[in-house]
Amino acid sequence: MTLNLEHDQHSHVQDHLNELTARVTLVVFLSSLFTGLWLTQIDSILDFVLQFLNPCVEGCLNLYDPARWSAVRWMSSALLGIGTALPIFLQQGWKFIHPGLLPTERRWVKSWLLGSSVTLLLSVLATVVLIFPIAFDIGHQTHESVQLDARYDAIQMLTLIIAVIWTEIIVACALSAMVLAGVVGLLNKDTADWWRIRVYGLVVLLLLASLPNEGGLTVLLTILSILIIERGARKWIQSEPPLFKGKKPLMDHEGGIRKILLINHSIDGKRQLFHPAVKLPIANTSTKALDISTSEQEQILEIILHNRLTDIFIDGLPFNTLPKTFRENCRSLGCSIWINQNFEGETQTTMFSLNDELRDFILLKISKDVTNRENQRVQIIFDASM
Repeated sequence: MTLNLEHDQHSHVQDHLNELTARVTLVVFLSSLFTGLWLTQIDSILDFVLQFLNPCVEGCLNLYDPARWSAVRWMSSALLGIGTALPIFLQQGWKFIHPGLLPTERRWVKSWLLGSSVTLLLSVLATVVLIFPIAFDIGHQTHESVQLDARYDAIQMLTLIIAVIWTEIIVACALSAMVLAGVVGLLNKDTADWWRIRVYGLVVLLLLASLPNEGGLTVLLTILSILIIERGARKWIQSEPPLFKGKKPLMDHEGGIRKILLINHSIDGKRQLFHPAVKLPIANTSTKALDISTSEQEQILEIILHNRLTDIFIDGLPFNTLPKTFRENCRSLGCSIWINQNFEGETQTTMFSLNDELRDFILLKISKDVTNRENQRVQIIFDASM
């Protein structure tokens, strides 16, 4: 399945790979440079952090495994280096993916980049400044209450904090992605599994691959991460697609399942094939310039893609006025285009033909009470004949 948007550049795949390589190389180079710079100051930074986290009045921190101190120094410097290069990474990533995104996806990506960055910053500050100092103080008071001689491993304390912060980075990014996808309408009950597989799979892979020596802590952090993301995005995971809320897929004359969208096209956007009071079994939307507006074409393609539509019914626009790229994208998405053959406006019976070929037809017919619109319903007859 391939979409060719109007603003896409017809470049060879190798050109995109070269651009991606150049941008990734820049980010990696700057991250490495910043890591090296932080490494010159990391000892004083870690000493400050340990003094801040130290729950003892007198010194009770010990270095039981000096060899691991070097690993902690490098890991801490790498996190600080990546954090310093984060704005450049976001800017380079946006420039690379922006041309190939649909309008809603652009809004989602911009919101996700900002939201995940703010969430990440707040969660890391809360962890270092509030959560761990309080937890260490409680643990130290417990030791003193049973008259134990408190001795703490400084490296283990820092390793634990780094593991939790790394998990927070992953969870913040994943949760922001899910929530913002729900806000812009990409995440709903129909697309929830698609998002779960990709987001949860990436979270599990990153945690297990980056924390292999933590054993049970890694498993615990992985389970908690999945539960937090699932609970945080539950509202949108269980929601109906906005446009199709209350609408169910239809079964045609061959037993196939059809998901259909009716598009009412008019220059002023007010023309309707059926009166608003008539009960439609399918979703409907309006367009003003579907034949010439790139943004409207992309909006319809988004609806087709995210809701897995099988058919769109277009009223008020001849088939040959639709751009070739739009027709090809619909075919690539597995969605058929049906054109209204009645041009008299609102009628009791409307005939749609497939691709304007006057060969295959679907009939939309208003049934029941003709005088009271509130009791009127539209009946869809598949495999109709002229």
